[in-house]
Amino acid sequence: MKLRTLSLLITGILASQSALAAEKNLSGVITGDDNQPLEGVEVHLRAQNLSTTTDASGNFTFENLEEGRYVLDIKGGTEGHINRSVRHDGTKKSINLTPENAEVLVITGNPLEHSSLEMASPAVIISGDDLVKNRGANIGETLAQTPGINLSSFGAGAGRPVIRGQQGNRVTVLSNNSSTQDASNSSPDHWIAAEPLLAERVEVLKGPATLLYGGGAVGGAVNVVDNRIPQHLTDGIEGGFEARVADSTTGERSTVGTVTASAGNFAFNIDGFKSETDDYEIPAYAESSFLRAQEEHEHEGETEEEHAEHEEEYGGILNNTRTDTKGGSFGVSYIGDRGFIGMSYTEFERAYGLPGHAHGHEEEHDHEEHEEHEEHEEHDENVFLDLEQKRYNLKGQLSEPFAGFQNLKFNYSKTDYEHQEIEGDEVSTRFTNDAQELRIEAVHNSWNGWQGAFGLQLSDSDFSAVGAETFIPASNTKNYGIFWLEEMDQGDWHTELGLRLDQQKIDVSSTANFTGAQRDDKAYSFAAGTVWHMNDKWSLPINLAFAQRLPSVEELYSNAGRVEDPDSENSYVPHLATLSIEVGDENLDKETAKNIDIGLRYHTDEVHASVSLFHNQVSDYIYLAHHEHEEEHDAGGGHDEHEEHDEFPIFEFTQGDATFTGLEAEIDWTFGYEGDSYWKAGLFSDYTRATLDSGGYLPRTPAKRLGGNIGFVQGDLSADFSVIKAYDQNQVADEELPTEGYTLVNMSVGYNVYLDNADLLLFVKGDNMGNEEIRDHASFLKDRTTRAGRTFSAGFRLTF
Repeated sequence: MKLRTLSLLITGILASQSALAAEKNLSGVITGDDNQPLEGVEVHLRAQNLSTTTDASGNFTFENLEEGRYVLDIKGGTEGHINRSVRHDGTKKSINLTPENAEVLVITGNPLEHSSLEMASPAVIISGDDLVKNRGANIGETLAQTPGINLSSFGAGAGRPVIRGQQGNRVTVLSNNSSTQDASNSSPDHWIAAEPLLAERVEVLKGPATLLYGGGAVGGAVNVVDNRIPQHLTDGIEGGFEARVADSTTGERSTVGTVTASAGNFAFNIDGFKSETDDYEIPAYAESSFLRAQEEHEHEGETEEEHAEHEEEYGGILNNTRTDTKGGSFGVSYIGDRGFIGMSYTEFERAYGLPGHAHGHEEEHDHEEHEEHEEHEEHDENVFLDLEQKRYNLKGQLSEPFAGFQNLKFNYSKTDYEHQEIEGDEVSTRFTNDAQELRIEAVHNSWNGWQGAFGLQLSDSDFSAVGAETFIPASNTKNYGIFWLEEMDQGDWHTELGLRLDQQKIDVSSTANFTGAQRDDKAYSFAAGTVWHMNDKWSLPINLAFAQRLPSVEELYSNAGRVEDPDSENSYVPHLATLSIEVGDENLDKETAKNIDIGLRYHTDEVHASVSLFHNQVSDYIYLAHHEHEEEHDAGGGHDEHEEHDEFPIFEFTQGDATFTGLEAEIDWTFGYEGDSYWKAGLFSDYTRATLDSGGYLPRTPAKRLGGNIGFVQGDLSADFSVIKAYDQNQVADEELPTEGYTLVNMSVGYNVYLDNADLLLFVKGDNMGNEEIRDHASFLKDRTTRAGRTFSAGFRLTF
């Protein structure tokens, strides 16, 4: 009897404590940049299907919640959109809504709109003053100093981001969550149609989260976000103007402006930019020491006069590296209580040269004819690209579209893309890509603790190349993708599950040069991840993924299926951008990647640190392998169709099992606070090892890097100094030359001026202060060009 009484007493005490816990309110106050309370800010607890809005004093309250960890989704319109985790214990929380802390900003590339701290997959945001001061000539150059991201440069005109050793068809670049729909994946010399000058921020997704965008993002996704289609009504006129100039090393002259205004429920945005650079200066030989040594060996026995003809000038101007870009957009939106719908028109024009392209003209003439043809040949050697893109977008979002769903998003884009490759005064090849894409995402309410989204992605691309460099046939590619994402927060655990199904149909046109072909493939991808929030500072993310990628048109049909010319010994067409012949394989199978990613994160107001280890086993990995033609001549010495074409080596798209293993680590901290002054410092390192399971290394894998930075802020003045050490890359593929390492030293100084209704940022930059010879091992031109030498630039950005 006593035991029964004691049991009832304990049960009553626990029930009483539970009731007391359930009756506690989760409350807080939200302030803005100036620490003033913000009224009308939406505060959501997505997992509990709860929402509220701050009052005139910035206060919000959720009643009767049990103690524990909660994630607040805070939407302040033009003030910002962040996630902030809190430990609910009944005390009132104070939250500052500012865009300065990139770790809490919401990643719009994720349908469930989480910050990088709340996502299991690695992600990063570059925004604000950091983006203004670190903008490069292209999106790849803009991201090149980010841990885990390298640059595959092609002079100043084109540059791709390389994520964890992956590039090209394995890294998708998005414009406001939609594909850029250009021709950048067909060749590394093609510009990615995403202009950094117009970007408000750049989001980078790595690991399993990228399956939302299909197999083309298996290596990563880069989302360039701008205000082309306004999503919030403004209070008056808002916008900005930026201008920057550089010294004679690059000769950059850039201006960009954007204005957003509202009238009733309508918001309008207009922006435009103009950017030019000259042929840039290099600090060393254009050709690497390894290539020069190779050429010295090839020209042994020549006379001094003959040797002088091949000798390269040290330093100076790198010919044919100038760029000229302009563009702009106009957008309008109708914004109501339940969402928005808007449309925009964007146009880009870009012209730029391709450095390091001799094309072997000189070797086709006798020495006696050299002087006669010298001027003509020099003219012929210059290859210039002139491109234009016109893009139409329709985008919208509706809150509570039907029962059980939080919102419905859609994004439709249509693009007319064209670029011409000009040799001398003549157009040698004309590339076009007429594409359209529709993406729909429906985010449902929490179902027994599970939050999720269903999505549909449809794309249709008509690609063609006409002219001397037509090594890729005209084709139509259709992609149909559906995806499903679910997440749950249970105590200190956050769990993610994702599934995607893709179907790709390729129809190759039958022409005078190519035989027709059709192909229909399916791919399946699955990802699972979890984050254990050990306490308020430490968290442990673990991700697993099974992802498939279907081969692209250029991998399947480059120089493949060509109709043989009976009057020609070899009908292959060289790819002048890479100074090689690339041969596709119609029998390529899809790639299958099995990836595991384990990390550790530490986050406080003063310190942010993370480390991530990844291991990616890829079956049937597609890569360009050098063709060993010498072994394939028949016994009678007959001609082999794969024999070297003039001076161009032959590379074939080949499959083999491959393994990518790597590390990313970084730490950033602020210290030494004294009034409005403080110091900031950071360290990072990244490394990727890419090997074939049959032996050997994969080509163009970036070298190991170690970097550090230190900065000082005193009131409105800020100064930053950074050093990145890239080590020698000796892990090379067959017929690939090593690359010497370098030390990149950059600096910047900024000064903020706060006016009555505007903010002015003045900045001065110094890039490559050591005037180092910098070569990107991931680039096809790394042995023929370097990055620019020491460059000083200055500019300002006025925001109103």
